[in-house]
Amino acid sequence: MKYLFSLIVLLVTLAAVSAFAETNGQQQATSDVARSSSQALSTMVQGRVATIAAPKPAGLKRVSHNSIDNNGNIDISLNAEDLGLASGEAANDFGVWAMGSYTQFSNTATGSKYDAETYNFLAGADWRATPDLLIGLAGGYGVLDLDKKDWSGGADTGTLKTDSEWTVMPYLAYNFTDYTILDTAFAYTNSRYKDNDGTSTGKYDSNRYLTNIGVSQYFMLDEWTLSGRLGYMYVSGDLGSYSRGGTDIANPDSYLSQMNVEAKAAYLFDRWIEPYTAIRYYYDLGVSTRPVDSDYDEFEGVLGLNLYASDVWTVGLEGGASAGRAKYESYRGQATVRFEF
Repeated sequence: MKYLFSLIVLLVTLAAVSAFAETNGQQQATSDVARSSSQALSTMVQGRVATIAAPKPAGLKRVSHNSIDNNGNIDISLNAEDLGLASGEAANDFGVWAMGSYTQFSNTATGSKYDAETYNFLAGADWRATPDLLIGLAGGYGVLDLDKKDWSGGADTGTLKTDSEWTVMPYLAYNFTDYTILDTAFAYTNSRYKDNDGTSTGKYDSNRYLTNIGVSQYFMLDEWTLSGRLGYMYVSGDLGSYSRGGTDIANPDSYLSQMNVEAKAAYLFDRWIEPYTAIRYYYDLGVSTRPVDSDYDEFEGVLGLNLYASDVWTVGLEGGASAGRAKYESYRGQATVRFEF
């Protein structure tokens, strides 16, 4: 009987250790997912606000649909000054846009290794309520596909995926001057996750709240646009606990308080093609789950391209790669199209 009792105690202890290890891996992955997804969402909207509210470079070509040359053809040689645009102003009061992004990120820390992919799609509409104030609303969905690598001492080699994920995000921009711009966004994301350890599956819900605010300063030099941005993001997550294969998995609530700084340079070619490069620095001021090796910061290098196709159409492409965070790396790409009227 003594040996039987000892065996029961051992099994219970092992189960508790396994559940604890699972929770640690889950917490690290959940923290990374929240940080990566929130950075992607905030970057997507910041990019829209920058394109809309930022001052336009000298020589920018704008198509006038009200001007016809002597041969009866539409005149496409008008630039921003010809259209009467001041810095930071837009040709139209309303705009609609759509954007898709893809992010690949991974963690190589023992106990929480994974490879993950996320897809996000956002569509939005905005209105320039005054010459200085832009108000907008975006909505969209996301997809997560995360493959675990030997969690719980090798017992869990399953997946963590979204059954569904929806986001609503109001945003605004305010021009203090033609060259100093405030941007802010608030987002609510509701997700339904499906956690599989290779044999059993459990599901849980998540509600995530994001606040993102920043101030940008622009410097215009002929075709060059130089800018800097100081920003802050706060994310809180309410995650439900659940049962998987008879094991209770604790999902404590999460939060992230993060500062970010950006330096960016863009150059206008041929009056409508604008490549740019940027470097971003992120620093975690506070986080619910301690990062691997207590590494609280990372850099991101960015390359992008804006195409000002006409006075109503803008197309954008952007790619980024992170570096500097211990045992973590991330790569992303995004594309957008905007129509104004």
